[in-house]
Amino acid sequence: MKFPAGSLPECDRLNFRLPSLDDAAFYLKLMKDPDYIRFIADNGITSEEEARAYIQDKPLARFAQFNVGLWVVEVKETGQPAGVCGLVVRDELEYPDLGYAFLEEFRGQGIAREAAQAVLEHSCQKLKIETLCAITAPDNRRSSDLLKKIGFKGQGQRLLNEIGETSDYFVCELGST
Repeated sequence: MKFPAGSLPECDRLNFRLPSLDDAAFYLKLMKDPDYIRFIADNGITSEEEARAYIQDKPLARFAQFNVGLWVVEVKETGQPAGVCGLVVRDELEYPDLGYAFLEEFRGQGIAREAAQAVLEHSCQKLKIETLCAITAPDNRRSSDLLKKIGFKGQGQRLLNEIGETSDYFVCELGST
């Protein structure tokens, strides 16, 4: 599964861009956040050097393979990276997976919702995707509530070998958002 390259999601307050190795400090901060570790993964990243290796091996590799991945989301006004949001293609899931993670200081401001909605619109209009899925940790209420607000419907749980845990599973038909 490879998608058209070149275009990026767009919205009012945020810019989307490809990650770069220069984002190592941002990725280190994001991936050391206790909620990131609790709800997404503990990748064991403890240095900028390890963060650069992660960026090369995961986000950049996914963009190279599929032309989609988790874009870095910046606040337009300041240019400061707030988080990541985009699509993850997983062998175990039948649809591209909407994923996102934001730094603590940007939570509760509607930024995750705005970014996720922009990715949905981009997926439908530019990438011509008809259906997306999303996974969350079962105890991540904020994330599951956000998914429901933007049109996802719960479809039970899935055990994913890639992450080694059972996740709540959601699906969104893009023509209905």
